[in-house]
Amino acid sequence: MKFQKTLIVNLAFALLGATLIFFFSQKGLLDYLKLSALDFSFNLRGPISYNPRIVIIEISDSDIISVGRWPWERKWLSALTRALSELGAKYVYYDIILSEASREEDDSLLEEALKASHNVYLPFAFQNEAHNYKDALIPIKRFSSYIQGTGATNIYPDIDGTIRRVPLIFRDKEKVYPHAALQIAMDYAGLKIREIDPRFLLLSGPKNETVKVPLIKKNTFLINWTGKWQNTFKHYGFLDVLAAYKDFLDHKTPQVPISDFRNSICLVGLTAIGLYDIKPIPLQPEYPGVGVIANTLSDLLDKSFLFDVPDWINVLLLFLLALMPAFLISGEKPFKETLAVFLLAFAFVGVNALLFRRGILLDFSLPLLGLVLNGSVVGIYNFIRVAVERQNFFNMAVTDGLTALFNIRYFKMLLDTEIIMARADRTKIFSIVMTDIDHFKKFNDTYGHQVGDLVLKEVGAALKNSVRTSDIVARYGGEEMILLLRGSILKDALNIAEKLRKSIENTLINDQQNTYRVTVSFGVAEFRGDDTAESLIKRADEGLYKAKQQGRNRVSSVEIK
Repeated sequence: MKFQKTLIVNLAFALLGATLIFFFSQKGLLDYLKLSALDFSFNLRGPISYNPRIVIIEISDSDIISVGRWPWERKWLSALTRALSELGAKYVYYDIILSEASREEDDSLLEEALKASHNVYLPFAFQNEAHNYKDALIPIKRFSSYIQGTGATNIYPDIDGTIRRVPLIFRDKEKVYPHAALQIAMDYAGLKIREIDPRFLLLSGPKNETVKVPLIKKNTFLINWTGKWQNTFKHYGFLDVLAAYKDFLDHKTPQVPISDFRNSICLVGLTAIGLYDIKPIPLQPEYPGVGVIANTLSDLLDKSFLFDVPDWINVLLLFLLALMPAFLISGEKPFKETLAVFLLAFAFVGVNALLFRRGILLDFSLPLLGLVLNGSVVGIYNFIRVAVERQNFFNMAVTDGLTALFNIRYFKMLLDTEIIMARADRTKIFSIVMTDIDHFKKFNDTYGHQVGDLVLKEVGAALKNSVRTSDIVARYGGEEMILLLRGSILKDALNIAEKLRKSIENTLINDQQNTYRVTVSFGVAEFRGDDTAESLIKRADEGLYKAKQQGRNRVSSVEIK
């Protein structure tokens, strides 16, 4: 019965905790925690394979220093376009918006290069959330007439400013526009959009091939990050590629392996730290925007997707793990129970890591929060409950059931300890007082045991409430009680006993029908260096006997000559 009651209370706490977590999560108050958990999964997993056909050409700090401030004259882009075309690149993507004309000579050179290669992608950018193409920043007509394709380049960070997802599809009232990474991937693999669902994007190929790309809210695609910038994809400097092309034309050995460009997708973008195109991602705080395109493109080409489990599974896991502390924690073995909760938490994180490696994404943050939070709450509750129960058991073991005073067995333990301390330190003096209710047997016989018990309770309470908290009051047996007065010599103890005697003599004891008065006698003894508990109690008892012989209702001691 006790176990069942504890389990029910534990379950109530755990269920309340899980419900609150679910409620707060629905209100978006735990979104930061969810995002942090996702970032943790990426960092725990480490790097994965990336598509080897993707080559990144960086406009780096050293290139900016050599050529000059950005933006460059477009003759540089025309030169790179021709170089990559002749080196065999399948596609070239410039992560640069060319929405305005520049010098006629430069624009003419770039136009001719685009016309000759016909393998370049130039992006456009929507300027508002309405995704109105008429207001978008699009390549000027003389460039867009000769490009291989285009696509939106908009990338929106999460609420903490970190890039984790890319919108693959943009819609306005008239048309659907793919993201640039999606457009390049579809062209490279010969795919087209077949169906757009809130949960997935279905692509189809010429041989009935289908690719199901998972989507999350607002047609966004969760990027399966391949690794940190310096450890993934082939990177070459803008000017290094031009120098390699010149060596190739001069029949010299290029410093850059030009075979890497054949049949590749070359992504050209800014990586200079001082420019605006540096963004935070889960794996590092500074990551070039062209790298976001590269990761998205690699995921699409290699079908390296993260599939989010249905919401009901996440909710089920939340409640399952949040309820586990109710069964694991009873408060009897706090260390082992706490260890069990943390081992379960580590095991759950481990399972999540294994699933994440296989592309299955669990929202493990909320179940883990439920487990740890409820483990703490249930653990604290049971720790307090067990502590209170043990204190109650202790009180039952050391107190008298009727008067609530200490029993004589516990009193003697305290007395023995006090004697040891007094022998070790002579400044620690104390006295004991024995007391007895006068003519109590006659009182019991006259008024009955119920009234007698009431008198014992009231006298015990009066004694306890009239001494200091450092003093000890116990029931010796029957109507006798005993006190240990710390720091009191015989004279002080006699004065205290006299005050107690007068207080009890003037105390009215009431039951439902009558009022009673009783008197008490006291015997006092002061500790001597050679005293034992038995000898000290014996002298106090002799003092009590002396007080009774002298007529009762008085204080006496055999130590007074």
